[in-house]
Amino acid sequence: MPNVFQGWRPLLEGGARLPLAGFILERAYRRYFLRASGTKRLFCGIFPDFDAALRAIPKSRLCGYDNEASADRMMGEWLGVYPNDYPVLFWLERLLPVTQNVFDWGGNVGIKYFAFRRYLDYPVRLVWCVSDLPAIVERGRLVAGREKAPALQFTSTLEALAQADVLLASGVVQFVDDPFQRLRSVPHLPDHLIFNKVPVYDMPSQVTLHNMGTALCPYHLFNRAAFVQSIEALGYRLSDHWTSPDVACAIPFAPRHSIAAYSGFYFTRSSIASVSHAAPGVRLLQVATP
Repeated sequence: MPNVFQGWRPLLEGGARLPLAGFILERAYRRYFLRASGTKRLFCGIFPDFDAALRAIPKSRLCGYDNEASADRMMGEWLGVYPNDYPVLFWLERLLPVTQNVFDWGGNVGIKYFAFRRYLDYPVRLVWCVSDLPAIVERGRLVAGREKAPALQFTSTLEALAQADVLLASGVVQFVDDPFQRLRSVPHLPDHLIFNKVPVYDMPSQVTLHNMGTALCPYHLFNRAAFVQSIEALGYRLSDHWTSPDVACAIPFAPRHSIAAYSGFYFTRSSIASVSHAAPGVRLLQVATP
């Protein structure tokens, strides 16, 4: 993935040095951002919450992934394994032997299931349940049938999460209005939570607008400590975390809110035994302490 900061560096730096020129450039960039389409990954503006960001989306533009154009957007990436995936592969390799049900929140058409099966030994009775928006779920079922993947199931709710052993949420929570409330609404959460490609930083949590080319959508920028605390408040402890320099977020004219590397987190329920931080190929159990 190219360094998204490089192309916008003159705007990020020049606007701060020349306020009037910066104002003109910012307005020009905003007009470009709102109209841009095609293969894009752009960000614009800082908003206090999701609703404020939603109100900034023109009625002429599609919003979010629940439409045909956005549902098809990632179809070309469904077999790709990227550098940010390897920490997830590391932990899934250790968890899958004692896992019957993986709940893949925002898993598109099962892109991680297909990509990872080249590297992981899936249990015979594994159920990999993808939860996504209706337009994507429809395509996912077609793909699963075409690729002969009976382990793949699809849903548009979080109800099946109560039966899961592992939650995988890769690049999804930033698109959800209140992801922590959604998790709190589940009567029984899995013992293991893996979050990947999360935009976290040390600034207060904010929301920006994301232009994915096909549509615009609000997009969380989480305060790192607040994100961890919100998950720990559900009864978990942080067992591992990592950064992913291949995924970044450049927001022109808001350099303090630009994030040079996204993060990943592995949480285990604080009252259970969990897989330790052993070297690859070594499996140990460690009693988790509150």
